[in-house]
Amino acid sequence: MTAVSDLVAVVDRLLDPSGGCVWNRAQTHASLARYVVEESYELVDAIDSGDDGELREELGDVFYQVVLHAGLAESFDLEDVAADARDKMVRRHPHVFGDERADTVEDVVRVWRAAKAAEKSSRVSAFDGVPHAMPPLERAVKLLERLEERGDADAVVASVVVAGSGAVSGSGSGSGSGSVDATWGTEVLATIAEARKAGIDPIASLRAAVAGLEAAGRAGE
Repeated sequence: MTAVSDLVAVVDRLLDPSGGCVWNRAQTHASLARYVVEESYELVDAIDSGDDGELREELGDVFYQVVLHAGLAESFDLEDVAADARDKMVRRHPHVFGDERADTVEDVVRVWRAAKAAEKSSRVSAFDGVPHAMPPLERAVKLLERLEERGDADAVVASVVVAGSGAVSGSGSGSGSGSVDATWGTEVLATIAEARKAGIDPIASLRAAVAGLEAAGRAGE
């Protein structure tokens, strides 16, 4: 047995109706969703730290989530998940596994997008497939990327800014203590769009600023 098959056996034991773990058996894909997100954020932290030991540990935690979800599934298992990922990577890299040619990074992106478009031919919008559960900043960047590919990012952002400038602020949605200010939101969106046009990574830049905020706050303790 390999470590992977050992882990699958551990998860099978945890989910065993007889002698398994009552907590694990009570879980569903939905109840575990937040743990996938948490472990992914911890993986990003490990990457940022540059510590290979932490990176190895957090990769293992994310992988465990994959194995656990596969163990809970009734219509597929980990082998199916791995097979799907394998087949997708082969399809998306025809310049490696097929006759397509891609000599530059730009060529690879073009080939990848063409292969993905062929797979997702049933999608009717450029925005189909962008997860609604993404944090707002990351989702804004992803939507802007789709608009940039389509060629009308500036026009769409401008229309949102115009519409938002006359919007009326409302009460909070329940996720925070403040009110919703549509004008402020559209201004932030416009700033994100301008940053991308200037070659700035808005996500990495804000993360760096927030890290500085934490460091300054800790220094005052």
